[in-house]
Amino acid sequence: MNTSHVFLPRPTLQPLVKMIMVKGVAPWKGDSKKVYSYPPTPVHCIIFYLNSRIRAKKHDEKTFKRQPQCVVVGPQLTSVDIELSKDHRAVMIGFQPGGLFRFLGIPMTEIFDDGINGFDILDNDIGSLIDELREIRQPELINARVQYYLLEKMQGIGEQLPIDQALMKLQNTANTYFMDDVARDACLSLRQFQRKCYERLGMNPKLYARIARFSKTYSMYEANQDLTWSQISHRCGYFDQMHFIRDFKEFSGITPGLMGKRLEESSLKFQAPMGIG
Repeated sequence: MNTSHVFLPRPTLQPLVKMIMVKGVAPWKGDSKKVYSYPPTPVHCIIFYLNSRIRAKKHDEKTFKRQPQCVVVGPQLTSVDIELSKDHRAVMIGFQPGGLFRFLGIPMTEIFDDGINGFDILDNDIGSLIDELREIRQPELINARVQYYLLEKMQGIGEQLPIDQALMKLQNTANTYFMDDVARDACLSLRQFQRKCYERLGMNPKLYARIARFSKTYSMYEANQDLTWSQISHRCGYFDQMHFIRDFKEFSGITPGLMGKRLEESSLKFQAPMGIG
């Protein structure tokens, strides 16, 4: 059902940007819409919708709301249900940990757990960029145009600091990287590191590490549903099944079993291509 093309950024962008993803869906029969449950990920992003805009709601809300053509997604804690039309086509810029903070220059606590209209906080070039991307059909050319835009905006962005490198490692090895070690690699005291995490991640580092580990289990299941949740949770560092289920229900709002049924019904995969973890 999905068409996903993931591109690594050129070396100049890699300290800031994790990946560029160009997404679409293969049209399905009938006029019905597809709903995809999007649980929290550790990846902050900017999304451009090139055709129909999606409708979205948090899992505990009753009604879907039409989203803007450009959405900025910072730190997430709440699962979001996304309603898609069969002409869905989008571009996601996935940032490295702390990368969206560096790109925007605003603390992530200011955009906590909500999608923000990109036209409110990005520059005036966004509208023209979306118009250009809408006319391009080849994913490779879309990627090239987005990377060119990002390179233009790199002017004035500060260089990568030790904390940024430590946060990248924290995202990838959340279950084995102790906070004292992360702070030491960031060249900060533990208290200084925690304060900087609120600025760059929008939350404390332990919570971010939990989301990163949960997200790794979810994306692994999306990629291979022949694996059981028990097998996946163990591979991702959950040695207590009750601990895994608690995290899963907290971040997705439902049980692993119900999430598996939803994925089977929608046939949509949004997080597996992101390569989380």
